[in-house]
Amino acid sequence: MTSEDRVRWIPDSEFRSGDRELPVDRYMLVAVLGLVLFGLIMVYSSSAVLAQKKYGSEYYFLIRQGIWAVIGLGAMTVAIKTDYRNLKHPAVVFGLLVTALLMLVSLFFLQKLNGTHRWIRFGQASLQPSEIAKIALICYMAYFVDRRGEEFDTLARGFLPVVAAAAVIIGLIAAEPDLGTALSVGVIFGVVMFAAGVKIRHLAMLLIPALPVLAYMLLFVPWRFQRVMDFLDPWKNQTTSGFQTVQALIAVGSGGTTGVGLAEGKQKLFYLPAPHTDFIFAVIAEELGLIGSMAVVVIFGMLAWSGFRAAKNAPDRFGQLLAVGFTTMIVAQAFFNISVALALVPTKGIPLPFISSGGSSLAINLIAAGILLNVSKHEVSREWS
Repeated sequence: MTSEDRVRWIPDSEFRSGDRELPVDRYMLVAVLGLVLFGLIMVYSSSAVLAQKKYGSEYYFLIRQGIWAVIGLGAMTVAIKTDYRNLKHPAVVFGLLVTALLMLVSLFFLQKLNGTHRWIRFGQASLQPSEIAKIALICYMAYFVDRRGEEFDTLARGFLPVVAAAAVIIGLIAAEPDLGTALSVGVIFGVVMFAAGVKIRHLAMLLIPALPVLAYMLLFVPWRFQRVMDFLDPWKNQTTSGFQTVQALIAVGSGGTTGVGLAEGKQKLFYLPAPHTDFIFAVIAEELGLIGSMAVVVIFGMLAWSGFRAAKNAPDRFGQLLAVGFTTMIVAQAFFNISVALALVPTKGIPLPFISSGGSSLAINLIAAGILLNVSKHEVSREWS
């Protein structure tokens, strides 16, 4: 994103009114639907044996993913048909923000799940409030920047109130603990603020308190420090703390150019941990090879291109920043997940959008895609069709 692509403030009176809606961006819609369908296939392929052993049915995770896909696609359809400018209403923005904050705080009063405070359980279903917090923060940032107008360029009245909201959300997520998601929220914040026109020096100032905190969390928390060491040399502890990374690399390497064949992978057979969630990209690489893996990367690249194009051509500042935020949210998460599978960053449990097994993550990403598609219906420079 160049300086020319950054959003400038334009009074609402300058925007055209009464424009016809365009059809949704077909490329974006096909990419999202294709990833969801592909995800269902890969969830079954990567989890059938595990599900049979653990739950007595090889379709257990597929059925759960299918149910959440239907729910998510329904919510996405509603989002596509609902004018994104309805999200600009203060009651919606602050309602989302307060709800997300209350849910994040409530986690610390609930029983831990897998040693962390990340999920709210509803019987067999679970909800990850950090996913809702992403949507709430993006809507709040877009609303606040749009509402402040030219005043947003001032540090005290413009930038710092947004920093305060983001800092609280990132801090609560990091305390769960979930440093990976907290970092992804930080990336979303940085990209949206850059697009909004925040001065680089103001963004750089935030690194002064952030870097020491990040260094402490990485270097002085023993299990995180061990992950850093395993990232530098995973083969040193390949049967213990480096096991996940090593097994993922074996899966990726085994796939070669064309893969061993769909459903023919071996690493998912109780070698590779979390093959249907955090490390599903390693299963894709093993079964579909470099060609299949690159196809997934290209589709996410196409999503990024379509999303940022929708942002550039959105008819108002609010829509521009919403599109930037939701595009970054999806693409950054995909980048982190793929990087973990390829051992390009330390191991962290972040699902691959639209593909990994996980109900709340799939539904929230589909809602985000629906809002993004609605913004694309209002582009001012796309030809009518």
